[in-house]
Amino acid sequence: MCPLLARVMVVERYRFVRDALRIAIEPMPGLELVAEADDVHKAVDLVTDEAPDVILLDVDWPCLDGLAAAPLLRQALPDVLLVMYSSEPEFETHDRGFDAAEAAITAGADAYLTAAATLEEMVGALHVAAVSPRRERDLEEELVG
Repeated sequence: MCPLLARVMVVERYRFVRDALRIAIEPMPGLELVAEADDVHKAVDLVTDEAPDVILLDVDWPCLDGLAAAPLLRQALPDVLLVMYSSEPEFETHDRGFDAAEAAITAGADAYLTAAATLEEMVGALHVAAVSPRRERDLEEELVG
């Protein structure tokens, strides 16, 4: 039986990070990179056309950040799984007066990875999201319905 593919979208402002994520995701069985966006506004526009199962979203942006984008992405595609991460260690400090992981989950993320996460951990999180009970339920409804 062929493994089910999880359609992945990467939203990251730095090209070299998007390139590294593409290189890590493309050869992985069960994952298909369907879209990339270099800003959250493009991501919101792309999400309905590409219909990813999972969005890997950088949380820290200079204008509309991932925390503000999460509800917009959810509105456009309610069942998408959001995996947020920070590429900036400064974002995660308590100097800003909040806990980044808690803020990401509150904003609508299904998972949060710290800036210390490895590339392997990011791809692993995508695999976990791809086989989440919510995704399995959605697939069953699609097949039965």
